[in-house]
Amino acid sequence: MKVRILISSTALALAFASPAFATDQQIGRWAVDPHNCRLPGETHASAPLTVMPLALRWADEYCIVGKMYKADDALYIEGRCHKDGVMTRRPITLAMKGAHLAVTWNGEHAEMQRCP
Repeated sequence: MKVRILISSTALALAFASPAFATDQQIGRWAVDPHNCRLPGETHASAPLTVMPLALRWADEYCIVGKMYKADDALYIEGRCHKDGVMTRRPITLAMKGAHLAVTWNGEHAEMQRCP
């Protein structure tokens, strides 16, 4: 009986300690203009956004998900972003708007379409 309680307690603790992940809705490649899906792009307007479960890449920034929470169809992320060898914390929001992804990246807003 003690073993079963210990295992249940451990499993419960691990469930609450696990990191949050981007959901299937947001995972993938997105672009403001679908013609930019295959190009690397250098700016947020021309580069595709790649959303992975624990990281994001947009233009010349690569971000690891720090803190994240979900409300309705939006993910609110504290990105730990690396650019030119410097790490900066960025507020990032990924909100599903029908088939589009509304992105707020450090105050910059964009609406994107999923890349084929």
